[in-house]
Amino acid sequence: MKRQKVLFLKENYVLRVLKSFMVAGLFVIALLLILVHKIDLGLISGVSKGVFFISAPLIHTAVLPAEGLSYAYKKTAEIISVYEENERLREENGELFLLKDRMKALQAENAILKKLLHHIDVPNTRSYTARVIAENGNAFANSLIIYLGNAYPYIKSGYAVVNAAGLIGRIDIVSGRYARVTLITDINSKIPVVSQKSRDRGILAGNNGRELSLIFTPLLAELHKGDLLVTSGIGGGLPPDIPVARIKRAGVDNITAVPLFTPSDIEVVKIIAYDVLPDPETAKELE
Repeated sequence: MKRQKVLFLKENYVLRVLKSFMVAGLFVIALLLILVHKIDLGLISGVSKGVFFISAPLIHTAVLPAEGLSYAYKKTAEIISVYEENERLREENGELFLLKDRMKALQAENAILKKLLHHIDVPNTRSYTARVIAENGNAFANSLIIYLGNAYPYIKSGYAVVNAAGLIGRIDIVSGRYARVTLITDINSKIPVVSQKSRDRGILAGNNGRELSLIFTPLLAELHKGDLLVTSGIGGGLPPDIPVARIKRAGVDNITAVPLFTPSDIEVVKIIAYDVLPDPETAKELE
């Protein structure tokens, strides 16, 4: 009986202690609830501002390197883009300079061809254009080498060769797509001419120099300095009325003239195909 009584007393003691702790816990909880309810919202706002004031510089400091790297990347990309654009513009500029030079060359060639087109039109003739590729001027011969292109089957020896100023020579030899032109200044050149003004005839002979000699003129020929000499058409080898030279000196026994061209200035020429000579049978009948 004593043991049961002791156990009962101990159980009552434990229950009282637990009840005391529970009451104290409820009191503390109630006190905390009261305190939370009584806390000033301004204090909370101040604490929040303080935390932001302290953390904002730290966050900004941490972000600065990333912003710097981003800015550097953008600037580097812009510099690379500008460099690539400059390279492209430099290439285009070079191409435009080449195109400009090509256009100037074409304009110069076009001007020469226009002058040739406006050259005196000779009836019953055909004309072909050729380009000068070489010049031979020395004490023994005055000639040009020209490139005929696709016109070579139609070119023959003796055809007249002219530029915008007038007659420069005659076809001497044709070899494939090339031909040699004997200039009127060559010592072997003899051109039948007539004074455009007085119509007095003569033979214009070359001497491998810049001056030409007018020979076989009439005794009372009215020839004067500055008179223009043109082809007479006599002999049928050359078309008539092509300008050839201008008289420089008209003496009693010595008449000289100068050609209307400078060999070094000739780039493109026109070949005049003039076939008016009769065939051998007709020529024999005319005799």
